[in-house]
Amino acid sequence: MRIRNLVGLLAIAACASQSPPPQSPPPAVSGVRPGDVVQVKVWREPDYSGDFTVDSRGIVTVPLLGQVAVRGRAAEWVSDSLRHAYQQFLKNPSIEITVLRRIAVSGEVAKPGLYPADATITIGELVALAGGVTAVGDQKKVELLRDGRIIISGLGPGTVLQNSQVQSGDQVFVPQRSWFSRNGGVFLYGGISVASAVIVALLVRR
Repeated sequence: MRIRNLVGLLAIAACASQSPPPQSPPPAVSGVRPGDVVQVKVWREPDYSGDFTVDSRGIVTVPLLGQVAVRGRAAEWVSDSLRHAYQQFLKNPSIEITVLRRIAVSGEVAKPGLYPADATITIGELVALAGGVTAVGDQKKVELLRDGRIIISGLGPGTVLQNSQVQSGDQVFVPQRSWFSRNGGVFLYGGISVASAVIVALLVRR
């Protein structure tokens, strides 16, 4: 009976210390979506500069140009097209145009909130915008939530935003590390945790 209990305890400890298998990267979300933000910066022209949100129809309204249909268009197309259009009205302008996604970052981060993010940044950089992970957070197992449901449960810190399923209106959630990890019980040696070794020692003494 004592041996069976020991085997059971070792199995529980081993399972608790193992990480879930890595997931294949999800397909990229193509094109600009409602909720994205078109950031326009025209040098020495503050009236033409600002952040402009793509509405539910996929249209963004920007100064001087008015309404522009951008839904489904690549971010590069939007930037190049708007820059070219502004050049028809402004003489030798210096223009910077960036498409941003508005992502809520929550969970174990220092500053939860809504953040506009360039699609070229990584999940780790997005979390850094929110002040970084707290002492009990697990940056390696970030979750993607949409409408209260978990879409992905293993976004790694190196995942680039444009190569993931993250889109405007989503929530990037940083969960807590496991109890074993937070309490120093996941250090392994030869597949057996320190906690398991302690259990074995106590049983042997009996």
